[in-house]
Amino acid sequence: MRRMQIVLFMVCIAIPIVFWSNESEAIPVFARKYGTSCSTCHIGYPARNAFGEAFRNNGYRWPGGQDEDKVKVRQTPLGSDSWKGVWPQAIFPADLPGIFPAAVFMKSTLLEYRAEDKKYRWGLDGDIEILFAATIGDNISIIGDWAVNSGDAPAFQLLYALDEGVILGFGDVGITKLFTIISASSNGNGNSYAVKLPSPGKALELRIAGGEKKGGYSLIAGVGRGEAEWSEEPFDSRYVRATYKICGTGLLSGTGCGLGNDMIGMDNAVTIGANYFNSHEGVEGTKNAYGGDITATYGSVRAIAQIGRLIEADVTQYSAELDYFFYPWLVGVVRFEDWDVPGDERTYTSAIIPGFAAFIRANAKLGSEFVIGNGQDDNTLKVFAQLAF
Repeated sequence: MRRMQIVLFMVCIAIPIVFWSNESEAIPVFARKYGTSCSTCHIGYPARNAFGEAFRNNGYRWPGGQDEDKVKVRQTPLGSDSWKGVWPQAIFPADLPGIFPAAVFMKSTLLEYRAEDKKYRWGLDGDIEILFAATIGDNISIIGDWAVNSGDAPAFQLLYALDEGVILGFGDVGITKLFTIISASSNGNGNSYAVKLPSPGKALELRIAGGEKKGGYSLIAGVGRGEAEWSEEPFDSRYVRATYKICGTGLLSGTGCGLGNDMIGMDNAVTIGANYFNSHEGVEGTKNAYGGDITATYGSVRAIAQIGRLIEADVTQYSAELDYFFYPWLVGVVRFEDWDVPGDERTYTSAIIPGFAAFIRANAKLGSEFVIGNGQDDNTLKVFAQLAF
């Protein structure tokens, strides 16, 4: 009883934080295809749990060779399987998704309070994204999104599985999209939710993952065009990300070890990661950058720390976060950010950001965060809502 009173008190005093990152991989298309909940792959979309990591490492298919058995909405075949034995004297058969391969993601700030002048504003502009994903045959996958009111073109990535845990990807990629963190919002103006390294934009990358029984490793290496649409070099930018998971379930299988919180699929593990980026022409003035991160999960607790270094700008960024799940549907978050801003007079900015998120349904969240710091948009309370369908 006392536990519930504490939770209700914290919710009432301003609080819940929303989950969001640049990685739009929490797509209801897969929930429809497999007839399962979002929590099968996510501790809170789009942040993935242990099984969700394995699902991604298998090209967005059910791990352990069980994909065909787990699918609830069958693909529509294009040709008989017997044509496979005749190829290349015939067209290799394929299939189409049995459902429309798209979904809608909506997010909006409902209320904002600025402590500096004690002013409120309601019903701020929201964002609508069209999320799409599909699998074709045993090897091909596509995943992407289109922010309807951003004015940008749709972004997507085409994936081809060369072997188990070995995937070749082409399209919109970026090492900043490979590290999922719990947060309310993100931007590039100092109040970023995590350390942000340059993204090569369009790129060709190779993903390798291993780990059947416990823990495992992952390596992602790619080459991209960089900031310029046209470049003198076909592969102007290069990047690599490597991770190593200690204990916990296998990165490729999603099984093999007991979970710390089985209601949300969070396992007891420690994962260490490192990133490196290099570009000839640069991205937003950065030609060289590197960073590192560590994630530790135990029971209902998750702790994350990141550091990033932009060489040319002489900028170092830090981020740390502690998450605690009071219940599978209610999580508290405390985040710390610290970054420096180059210029004639060097400035340093930091913020502490407490908050909570309440999953009122599996695909709907209500939350808020309170930014306490010395930046332009700090000492501000924001209330958010998100819905995916």
